[in-house]
Amino acid sequence: MAIGGTITREAFRNIPQLGRFTGLKHNQIRDEFKRLDKEIIALRGKAIAYECTRKASPPPGRNGARVDDRTEMVLLNYLMPQQRPRMPVRKILTRAGGSIQALKPCFMMGPQAVAQYLAPGVIKFDLVIMDEASQLKPEEAIGSVARGGQLVVVGDPKQLPPTSFFSRMTQDGDGGDDHFTTTDAESILDVCSSHFRPTRSLRWHYRSQHHSLIAFSNHSFYRGNLVIFPSPYGQGGKLGVRAVYLADAIYENQTNLREAKRVVDAVAEHIATRPNESLGVVTLNIKQRDLIAELLEERLRSVRGADSYRDHWASEGQPLFIKNLENVQGDERDAIIISTTFGKPPGSSAVRQNFGPISRQGGWRRLNVLFTRAKKSIALYTSLRPEDIVMDGTTPDGTKALRNYLEYARTGSLPTIEETDREPDSDFEISVMDMLKMRGYEVTPQLGVAGYRIDIAVKHPDAPGSYLAAIECDGATYHSALSVRDRDRIRQEILEALGWRGRIWRIWSTDWFRTPRHETEKLINFLEYLRESWKPEHTSGDAWIEEGQGAGQLTARVTQQIESVANTVQAEREREAVSSVLIDTEDDLEIEVGDVVRYIDLARPNDVMTVQITRGKDDFANGIVNESRPLAQAILGAVIGDEVVLHLAGSASKTFQVIEIVRPETITKMS
Repeated sequence: MAIGGTITREAFRNIPQLGRFTGLKHNQIRDEFKRLDKEIIALRGKAIAYECTRKASPPPGRNGARVDDRTEMVLLNYLMPQQRPRMPVRKILTRAGGSIQALKPCFMMGPQAVAQYLAPGVIKFDLVIMDEASQLKPEEAIGSVARGGQLVVVGDPKQLPPTSFFSRMTQDGDGGDDHFTTTDAESILDVCSSHFRPTRSLRWHYRSQHHSLIAFSNHSFYRGNLVIFPSPYGQGGKLGVRAVYLADAIYENQTNLREAKRVVDAVAEHIATRPNESLGVVTLNIKQRDLIAELLEERLRSVRGADSYRDHWASEGQPLFIKNLENVQGDERDAIIISTTFGKPPGSSAVRQNFGPISRQGGWRRLNVLFTRAKKSIALYTSLRPEDIVMDGTTPDGTKALRNYLEYARTGSLPTIEETDREPDSDFEISVMDMLKMRGYEVTPQLGVAGYRIDIAVKHPDAPGSYLAAIECDGATYHSALSVRDRDRIRQEILEALGWRGRIWRIWSTDWFRTPRHETEKLINFLEYLRESWKPEHTSGDAWIEEGQGAGQLTARVTQQIESVANTVQAEREREAVSSVLIDTEDDLEIEVGDVVRYIDLARPNDVMTVQITRGKDDFANGIVNESRPLAQAILGAVIGDEVVLHLAGSASKTFQVIEIVRPETITKMS
């Protein structure tokens, strides 16, 4: 210690900058910088608007006896007093585009609006910026691209690309009804990514107010490249990812009534207990969405405050929604409730290994969209355990991602990411930690999951699962920032928005080495003050809860409910209730016992095969197979367009695509 003190004093003597540095003065400089930086940003916007107005020189245009003879400002001055100008917008922009662009140089339009309102060659832009470019086909974007001198394309290649619909004719080719399916198409983002070099990535993620909401996607889809800021709270309560496994749920006719009812209960509970948070519900297919929408509409009639909740969030531009997986991109809400929908069919103990659009091309992109919609919490209602999904070399990427997410929800951990237990960055941090431990505080060094870590997090002595304070040292994390704005303002503002406001303490190394006792007392006083005055807003809870038969936590009442549902009469009534809500179409048919199925082997797409599934004996010569056969088990539950994998012991797996399903009653009607 004496040697260390001597070295420190010598360093202060030989390096004048160290001797003159004090944390108090530097903190004052940082506070002043934050204030001025915000003022400059606000003034910069006003300055740009002022310069645009000052330099605006709209052409006066031409006058005339007829309205069609007038152009530019002459035309605009004539039209502006009118409440409803009779001239179409496209014509106004064609005849007065120069004046409009001089007065309003920034246009915000979708690609369809560009084609509809801007005639080719009339208006040119110096710069075109395209957002959500992963959803835009090149042919839709080309009109906007052609109207600009420079192009900036922004989008996420890991999320949904454009969807193309195409028609697949029946084999007889007689021009009968077509069957439609979808495939992922190339986007303008894909085109530009392959031609523009280098591409730039926006790495900072701060939508999610709990790190668990983005950690899975960051690990599985973004290769750990996102910068994620840690939350001071554990997960499982009203923050982070929470899953409820429904052991007694049944998946039938592409719906899961048990899950639907449980989701409706969760929505009603959210409205009653969390009215200040917006909400969205997402299902993995359209039929489950429609079922939940119908049940919820009926339920909310008796929920106090439901109408005011919906009206409030509709006025805020974030209405309560119920959507399926395919059309939720672009939405975000405070809380997201997910119904995974799929599960064990009636009378079976195994889950069929077909998960609709998730098992198809780009299924993992759809899941990435789904898992990143929430700002505060995800509640997963599922009839699947991770082990219900079988994985091998032929398992689609989307199916693997679903299984891995269920495992993540159950364990809260990822294979290569650790939230805690990293080593401190410096001996300086170690000395601070040692002092805190001597004073009775538990600490976590390098708290975080990716990209950004709090140097020292102090655990709350009276609230397990929460952190009392964040201690920042001027070590590697502080020095690694590329700009003063990032280092001294933005980082702290993001942490404060996540719940650390008023609980961040910074220690400067020079102050610590110069007057360690004084700095220690200031820090301890700060922690004691927080312990007395601050109570956590959120409490941790179980991240994985199991309900229903087989969950191991049955009460007598729940047992009676399960026995009642298992009753044949009651089950039939529930089937009828579901059928009354849903409208079947031919494309919605899900393969059942008795169906005649036409399918192709993707390795030989020109060969169409036909099979009928039966409960009776096999008749391979006539294409009849028993429901217990591997082929029948592979295709049962699939719909038109689904790709299913047939696993045979000792043989290579085969991938089939369903192209037609014919019900026995349909055959009878046709005959």
